[in-house]
Amino acid sequence: MKITIVIDTDDERGITDSYKIVNHFYSRIATRPYAGRELRFGKIRFIKMLRKFAKDARTSETEGEDTASLKYSKVYADRLFSEDTL
Repeated sequence: MKITIVIDTDDERGITDSYKIVNHFYSRIATRPYAGRELRFGKIRFIKMLRKFAKDARTSETEGEDTASLKYSKVYADRLFSEDTL
């Protein structure tokens, strides 16, 4: 969601109301784990990420993990999101 707020500096009540609106959305959105992070990467970077995932999955399979599970993919994605590798 994108919001554009125009603030008239001559309107004191409008400035206060604008602050309330922005604060409302900030408190709703900023509390989410990945809020405010817009991930953008190109095709080459995406391919490199997939290659790394495949390599890590092969290694994990030899250790007995089920790499086809949703949990494995989620843990891997959480690790990528917590690092700034994307």
